Amino acid sequence: MSSLSIKDASLALMMVPGIGKAFYARLMEEFGSPIEVWRSRPSALRSIGVLPEKTIHSILAGVDMDALEMLKNDLGSLDAWFMTIHDEDYPPVLRDIHLPPPVLFGVGDRWVLKQKAIAIVGSRKASSYGRRVARELAQGLCAQGFVVVSGLAMGIDSAAHEGALSIGGLTVAVIGCGLDVNYPVRNKGLKDQIARNGVVISEFLPGTRPEPGNFPARNRIISGLSQAVVVVEAGPGSGSLITAYLGMEQGREVMAVPGSIYSFNSKGCHQLIREGAALITGLNDIIREIGGNFFEKGVAESREKVKVSSLSQDERHVVDNLEAEPQHIDEIAARCNMAASLINPVLLQLELKGLVISHPGGKYSIKDCDLSKIS
Repeated sequence: MSSLSIKDASLALMMVPGIGKAFYARLMEEFGSPIEVWRSRPSALRSIGVLPEKTIHSILAGVDMDALEMLKNDLGSLDAWFMTIHDEDYPPVLRDIHLPPPVLFGVGDRWVLKQKAIAIVGSRKASSYGRRVARELAQGLCAQGFVVVSGLAMGIDSAAHEGALSIGGLTVAVIGCGLDVNYPVRNKGLKDQIARNGVVISEFLPGTRPEPGNFPARNRIISGLSQAVVVVEAGPGSGSLITAYLGMEQGREVMAVPGSIYSFNSKGCHQLIREGAALITGLNDIIREIGGNFFEKGVAESREKVKVSSLSQDERHVVDNLEAEPQHIDEIAARCNMAASLINPVLLQLELKGLVISHPGGKYSIKDCDLSKIS
């Protein structure tokens, strides 16, 4: 046992049947480290008073080194890694939530987990309106240097991930099954894309099926990794509302996008707004809610990132004709010698890239940033 690292001792402990995040936390309170749990006496384990006798016997039998090595080999075959709550690179914001995951499994760049992030979640049965909103918000946030976190489900989650990827942004997918399980099956390609341009993570051992009870647990990680949770569409009692309420408990900003009063998918969002969630109609509302100081920091950190979204000839032409003072779209079109119908989508793309600010009355202005650095 003396040669067992804290990292391996943690992983081995989570392999013991009956030990979940709650029992793990209680064991750490009692023994201080996973290594000391494996060294503990029967009387010490039984004195805790919460562990099933079968679980106590499994701990007393010692670490199954063959099973541990097999699991690590399985992770290697997936090109996956694992981190424990005792590791220095474990996300600090996640460590502070109630019952943080003792072990995280991941595929992709674990560095992404320590970046400033916003969660975008919503209905699996999303409307075209909801998917468009999720996609555009994700694009705008990524253009400002934020990471977009979601749950890889169909509908709003998929649109948020796709929006981030569409402009070269970074995104985190938190899944409710093992890394080797493709759920939903239709999102296998999206999952692979995210692993190459962000990270896919799970607290569940490889082989774990997507049982319904896994998803509320998954949702607390989505909100836990994020500074804010944005709900785009959600029916009453949906998983997205669970994520929002978990975010409130964790001290995160919670925001909701309004919709039609006749839409079932908007009822959850309207409920959140009635209960104090911020009403969101665009990127600027999110920025306003999370605070200007943080926003400015995000812009400063993201200027190199903006280079990824190089400007087209039309976008560069429009940028060159914008001013710090808001101008009406017709005036901008005249200055650019372009039809208003053609310039509108260009302005939208520039807004999503974080270079243009939209104002009421169809007016736009250039954002204060160093445009000379944008290719």
